[in-house]
Amino acid sequence: MAFLGAVTLLNSDFDLAARKLVEADDEITRRINPMKIPGYRMLDNNSVRFQFPAGLFGPERVVLLRSTYIGLSPPNNLSSMQRFHCHEIFYYPNNVYYPNNVYYPNNALLLESFIRTLLQDSPGFWRDLLEAWSISYIYGILMVEDTVLNSCERDSIRLWFNEKIRRGKSGLDRTTVSKRVGKGQTLTK
Repeated sequence: MAFLGAVTLLNSDFDLAARKLVEADDEITRRINPMKIPGYRMLDNNSVRFQFPAGLFGPERVVLLRSTYIGLSPPNNLSSMQRFHCHEIFYYPNNVYYPNNVYYPNNALLLESFIRTLLQDSPGFWRDLLEAWSISYIYGILMVEDTVLNSCERDSIRLWFNEKIRRGKSGLDRTTVSKRVGKGQTLTK
C-alpha cells in the first residue's frame, strides 16, 4: 500500500518527536489545529498533525500517530520484519539512493491495524472511514484473500472481517466494491 502520510512512532518517542517538529522552525512546521469533532476524538487524542511548506509536489501533511492507538510499531525481529516493506529513498538533486528506515505495513497488517483501531474507537465519522478503507480499499481494490486474517491472534478482528465480507454466506461481490472490474464482468483470480 505505499504511503499513507501517517508516521507511527513508539509511544516513548511520540512526545519527543512532536516537540522537535513544533520547535524546529515556524516556517517548516506549522501545526494544523484539528477541529474538535466528536467522531474524531480518539484520533485527535492520539495524533499530532503538521503542515510542511511546499516541496517537490506541493505542501506535505504529516500525521504522527501513537503506536498503541493503531497497534503497529517498527519491526523488532526477523519474523515481524516479514510483515513490512522497506524501500530505499531516491533523493533529488543528488541522484543518490539512501537506505530507508521507514517501514510500510503489508496489506494484511494494515487491514488488521485498521480493524483493531475501529473496534476500539467509538462510533463516528473516523470509525466509518476506517471501515470503508478496510473493505472498499484493502479488500476490494487491493484484492486481499478472504483468508488474509486467518492467522490473526484476536478473534474480534477475524469475526468483524468475516462478517463484513459475508464469509461463509453468499460472500461479498467484489465487483460492487471495486471499480477494477467493469460492470457485469466476472472477477478472475
